[in-house]
Amino acid sequence: MRIPFALLALLLTVGSGCKSAGGPPLTEIAEAINSTLQPAETVLGPGDQITVRFPHSPTWDQELQITAGGSASFLGIGDLHVAGMTVTSLRANLMQAYSYVVENPDLNVVLTGVAARTVYVMGEVTNPGEFELRADRRLTLIEALARAGGPRKESAYLEHTLLVRWSAETGQQMAWKLDATEPYWTGSVPLYLQPYDVVFIPNTPIDEVAIWVDNHIRRMIPFPYVMSTD
Repeated sequence: MRIPFALLALLLTVGSGCKSAGGPPLTEIAEAINSTLQPAETVLGPGDQITVRFPHSPTWDQELQITAGGSASFLGIGDLHVAGMTVTSLRANLMQAYSYVVENPDLNVVLTGVAARTVYVMGEVTNPGEFELRADRRLTLIEALARAGGPRKESAYLEHTLLVRWSAETGQQMAWKLDATEPYWTGSVPLYLQPYDVVFIPNTPIDEVAIWVDNHIRRMIPFPYVMSTD
């Protein structure tokens, strides 16, 4: 999923504000944020390919690809927003939907193709953009900043670093404001990112996190939007 240029420009020039207290130090909050990492089951995302099989009604079998907007078009029930679901949750949703269409709605869902998984590093960094995760689908916050060329020394407000994450378990986006200044880069517990995380380094304080995310970041993530802040 590519970020529209206009949105990128907006993120790079987000409005001014007065200096205020930043978030908790990276070293203090890393463990709590890591506890929200998605477990092993893959969360569906744009570009993934899925196969739906009906053991008792094979004429309904189908192969689909999730669109850039996070939806897929299913026979008989139309478009459903599936990005952010696990295969298990998608199967449950489809069985319920097909119970009104197929006499025996028993079905299986198989993830047959997985698109690249990325995180976004935006704002006051040298090379903002999206970066592909390693094979284990993990990347630390500091590694992500390094891939983005590092924070801009003259303008990066690392004390108000913002991390936004999708939780497939709760169906919500979570957001944290944290202090990611250099003294906290070498803590004993790294802060790990997962697919579709957004890291934003502002040039001015971000005080009302939920409002700021609602106005700027939610449009970047192809998941249904319900905000939860921690």
